[in-house]
Amino acid sequence: MSNSAAVQIEQIHRMLESGQRSVRLEKHTLILWGLIAASLIVLINSIITPERMPTHWHRVLLSNTIIAVVVTIAAYWDFQQTRLKREARDESISYIQLQLTKVWWFLIGLIVLINIGVNIFGGAYLFYPILISLTGLGFYIHGLFSQQLLAWNGILVILSGLTAIILQVPFETLEWFTVVLFGIGLPAMAWLIDLPVVQQNLKHRLFASLAWLCLITAPTWFIHQVKNRVAIPDWPVISLQDYQEKTDTKLTGYVVQLPVATNIPLTVTFSGDAINTNKPTSVPLQLTKPLAIAINKGVADGRYRIGEGQWLKPRRKFYAKKTRLDAHISQAHGVQIELDLLLKITE
Repeated sequence: MSNSAAVQIEQIHRMLESGQRSVRLEKHTLILWGLIAASLIVLINSIITPERMPTHWHRVLLSNTIIAVVVTIAAYWDFQQTRLKREARDESISYIQLQLTKVWWFLIGLIVLINIGVNIFGGAYLFYPILISLTGLGFYIHGLFSQQLLAWNGILVILSGLTAIILQVPFETLEWFTVVLFGIGLPAMAWLIDLPVVQQNLKHRLFASLAWLCLITAPTWFIHQVKNRVAIPDWPVISLQDYQEKTDTKLTGYVVQLPVATNIPLTVTFSGDAINTNKPTSVPLQLTKPLAIAINKGVADGRYRIGEGQWLKPRRKFYAKKTRLDAHISQAHGVQIELDLLLKITE
């Protein structure tokens, strides 16, 4: 290859790099949206609670109004800051950059609408995987036109959201993973994408993506371990009958052991648009495995153990799957409603 041809190729490369500079995510964009998303998740879930606001639609209206207002203000401020920074560098916002900005705004609006739908119709467990996957999709699309690291990290984020569903990660852990992803992951990505060694070296870029993934998964794993650590009660084990006959249960802690085939009545109340129960209905349940329940000062403190397994906390370990609700009418039996519900308890 002649020197003139090599020079021309180098000039073409420089022109391509120069053209791509206007198609990028600014540092302040990643930091701003990361901190805002993490703050909204933490603050709304801790402030707008059923104890403070018992009416469900009041909580839905207030939380989504706050989200919509904060997101709108952040989007406007982010765009203005991007425009000012480009002007300071004597650069313009390209047509592709404007279209990518619209893609991000569309994804953010879609997330807000999905959140409203989940609040009204249920399915909260899937919200965070969807939020994570849509965020990864935005990074991947943007990375195709700018920094390659964004595309790589976008794929990792999408896979993280899908893996969470496959592994049935507890809801609380998903929530903390989302907070860490936005609160720590996005500011860290803002620092990584501008490193010259990451932009120019394939191996370093691969190492940076894997290190970034570890940065958001390691704190989540630590939080999960801390939140789900259950102290083993060193208390005497008694039967349910002995517990019921005791008079000092409010003074001492006990572990009540329930054997297999113990009957446990489940009180159920149904209500809907066209149906209602005149009074609570009792459904008999029967244990298929021994169950130990920790009783502190006469009240169950939330700790339990199935068989010889580890001690658990029910509010983080119960979830329903394979729900089926059918309604039909026949001449022989009239109107009937059938409900099949599998309650899964992870050990």
